[in-house]
Amino acid sequence: MLFHLSKFVSVFLVLTIFLPGCATPGFTYSSFTKVQEGMTEEEVIRLLGEPTDVTSGSVTTGGIGALFGIENLSGTNMIWKTADGKANILFFRGKVKTKSFTNQF
Repeated sequence: MLFHLSKFVSVFLVLTIFLPGCATPGFTYSSFTKVQEGMTEEEVIRLLGEPTDVTSGSVTTGGIGALFGIENLSGTNMIWKTADGKANILFFRGKVKTKSFTNQF
């Protein structure tokens, strides 16, 4: 019985030490300030966790856009909400273009 208890304690200690390092940091103002223009959607999600809301869209520009090398424009708006604040990040072609944070007091 004592052997099983010490084995359980050992496994518990290992999980307690190593699992927090694997967790997603999650959305806080501090993590939001680390988001930089040009970061990919995947990088931002890794930093902030899964967004609360996502809206995507794309527009085909036709012949005129082809002259400038932009036949298709695509964008995604991701929002993170908590009781303390709301972050809104706009991605253009998969990379951060603008970001904003609002306190919700």
